[in-house]
Amino acid sequence: MISGWLIISISALYIGLLFTIAYLGDKRSTLYQRDFGRTVVYSLSLAVYCTSWTFYGAVGTAARSGLQFMPIYLGPILVMLLAGPFLQRMIVIARRNNSTSIADFIATRYGKSTTLAVVISLLAVVGILPYIALQLKAVSMGYAVLTQGAPPSDFNQVPLLQDTALYVALSMAAFTILFGTRDIDATEHHQGMMQAIAFESVVKLIAFVAVGSFVTWGLFGGIGDVVVRLEEAHLLESFSLSAVEPWSFTTQTLLAALAIFCLPRQFHTIAVENYQPRDMRIARWALPAYLIILTFFVVPIAAAGLLMYSSGTLDGDTFVLGIPLASGENWLGVLAFIGGASAATGMVIVSTVTLSTMVSNEIILPLLLRSRRLDLSGQRNFEAWLLGIRR
Repeated sequence: MISGWLIISISALYIGLLFTIAYLGDKRSTLYQRDFGRTVVYSLSLAVYCTSWTFYGAVGTAARSGLQFMPIYLGPILVMLLAGPFLQRMIVIARRNNSTSIADFIATRYGKSTTLAVVISLLAVVGILPYIALQLKAVSMGYAVLTQGAPPSDFNQVPLLQDTALYVALSMAAFTILFGTRDIDATEHHQGMMQAIAFESVVKLIAFVAVGSFVTWGLFGGIGDVVVRLEEAHLLESFSLSAVEPWSFTTQTLLAALAIFCLPRQFHTIAVENYQPRDMRIARWALPAYLIILTFFVVPIAAAGLLMYSSGTLDGDTFVLGIPLASGENWLGVLAFIGGASAATGMVIVSTVTLSTMVSNEIILPLLLRSRRLDLSGQRNFEAWLLGIRR
């Protein structure tokens, strides 16, 4: 077990670091003036696709269903490698039309249909808010595993003031307000925010690779030893292609492929935050490389968890945290927690910005502009008023 105050202190320092990166990124735009720096930030920001589900859940899925975890990685990899021209075309059209969100982009392609924009915005809200809640729950789960050894059986029983998710949500709300909704122009690039997201992408990659490397070459003697140990435990068959359900695998791969540019947060990072369409030329190779590295370590971590917790005492979704702790590597457990928190908060930040933009631009403002009771001409500071709505 690790002291709760130690985890809280480290988390507070990390969140403070994110605020500092975002603040300096907004104040000093020199990084974006260089093609290399801008492309690196842009490529890494696309890894906001990797949420806590990718960080924790993929290992859990591998432990339960073998290679059935792969579609979440395979879909985006195929799109980025095979549909590069399509993505560049999407970026060009979005820039030409000054699209502020996926709802605005699609509505513009269909004659600026207000009804379509509203429907897409509402679907996004209904679909994404529960997923944001899952990210916050993942942070609470990670904290519980580090401090108590296992997640609570019922998160609803956790007292409000002791719920880690509450404080994460408050800090992310402050971050989003300060760096995600500072300007009335929704097409304005959020340099500081995107640099913080890129930094989080680096952190979660380092954390997952560190845990994966420790498992593969610390607990095992390499990939070959992983295979031998699985075979000895009669678990190798569950990780073979023959155990994969073809229709389910294909369907999930297709959905994951669509998600890479249809999810509001992905459209925002790919199109709205894009400075130059040519940046996609590097990003379309960088993101697949990022995902392949993550994929490489999923099975070894899942295998280690199955062998160490053969009695099922620890859920597969917590193997990334539980294995380092069980091996006495508390520092690695803390690093894994920070990596998982980075995966969760990155998604929360960008998704919140995109949802606030869609709801304010496509739903609230049109209603207010059509209201006869509300005289907008009387608003002296319309910009501040609009930013208040967006926040």
